[in-house]
Amino acid sequence: MKLKMKETRVMSKKYNLDNTKKEKGITLIALVITIIVLLILAGVSIATLTGENGILNQASRAADNTKNATEKEQVELAYNTQVSKNMEKGKYTVDTNEDDIEGLQDELDNLDTGATANGNGEKIEVVFPSGNKYRIQGGKVKGPIKQAKVGKKVEGENKEYTKNGTAEIPVGFAIVPGLDDVEKGLVISDDEKDTEETGKTKVANGNQFVWVPVEDFSKFVRYNFQSNTDAGFVTDKAADEKCYEPNPESTDTEYSSKETLEEVKKMYKSVKENGGFYIGRYEAGTTDTTKEGIRGEMVCKKGATVYNSIPWGESMTKEEGGAVQVARGFADQNNYTNVTSTLCYGVQWDAVMRWISKDNELKQYLTDSNGKGNYSGKLLEGGTGSNEEYQMKNIYDMAGNVNEWTMEAFYTSVRICRGGGYAFYASSSPVSTRISYAPDNTPEVVGFRPALYVR
Repeated sequence: MKLKMKETRVMSKKYNLDNTKKEKGITLIALVITIIVLLILAGVSIATLTGENGILNQASRAADNTKNATEKEQVELAYNTQVSKNMEKGKYTVDTNEDDIEGLQDELDNLDTGATANGNGEKIEVVFPSGNKYRIQGGKVKGPIKQAKVGKKVEGENKEYTKNGTAEIPVGFAIVPGLDDVEKGLVISDDEKDTEETGKTKVANGNQFVWVPVEDFSKFVRYNFQSNTDAGFVTDKAADEKCYEPNPESTDTEYSSKETLEEVKKMYKSVKENGGFYIGRYEAGTTDTTKEGIRGEMVCKKGATVYNSIPWGESMTKEEGGAVQVARGFADQNNYTNVTSTLCYGVQWDAVMRWISKDNELKQYLTDSNGKGNYSGKLLEGGTGSNEEYQMKNIYDMAGNVNEWTMEAFYTSVRICRGGGYAFYASSSPVSTRISYAPDNTPEVVGFRPALYVR
């Protein structure tokens, strides 16, 4: 009997030992799992606080937005107050002259902003102690101004870029590396992979445009560059009586549609507020033509087959079916959000000519484009932009190759092309020349070039 009781006690002890080990094992696993869960929760908490869209960053952005809104409101208030004071004297604007800048500075001081106002060409710039810069141009306050980065596509909102001048870089475009100097011709592309040169291979897959600075908006008018005086190029009033193009005050629909009259108001306004516009770096090209002769989409790319033998439109006032319609549809075709595309206006062409004329080495080509354009008697075999010599300010083939339709009219029955053409002579048909065709005419020597204005 005693032996049996002893065995029972031993077996009972063994059972208890095994059970204890099992309980300890479960506790250790639970601890590990608990630690892992805590680490995950900590990571989530940290991300919630400090991530890109975390609470701390959102709070910081909200604070910055509030500060920016306050600063901009102060600039607008100071500017409007100075405008009111000027109106009492019969003046309805605030300019960059010394008196207006001093008056604006006084108003900023009265608001205790700590900001400094200064004039920069057509623009008034206001800089706050925070480092934020605001710009007043065309009566509109913009800012805080953010700088674009070369080679990086602009997202969210338009940005500016400053290098020997200032350009407005629209959303969806990137500055092409190596071509970022405003004075020499800043180039943007809708493909941020475009580079001027990678090793020995140049990459240019995107649609490219060149910024044309308009520093003095009062000179954003049409010129006759064949009338060259010692004082520089001047507007030829006699030519203006024959050559017509709408401006923001135009109401005449004999030459232009209502759509054009509205378009030109927006274009002029944009040029004044932004200090310039974009013009196609290349002549309008087209993707591969089908066997049936139907063209593909319009492009503004290096080496593209030139988009020629195209009418201006159906008639002087019917702008469908030709270069006007294709150029206007280009921005929507490429889903651009912050620019509007148009056929190049004569006033824009002349703005390019004035810009070129500031360069003494290039000025001579405005009256004789020998060496700067294709006047060979046939189209460039390699497509637009294929000859490196035929460029000025990084804009290719403005002289020669094809005559380019513009929005200008000659009398009441024909439209004007600019830039000469391959069938003419460089001396008699230079980059600044005007030549006219019926709007529904489609000669092989005629093409066009798009322009963009920033919204």
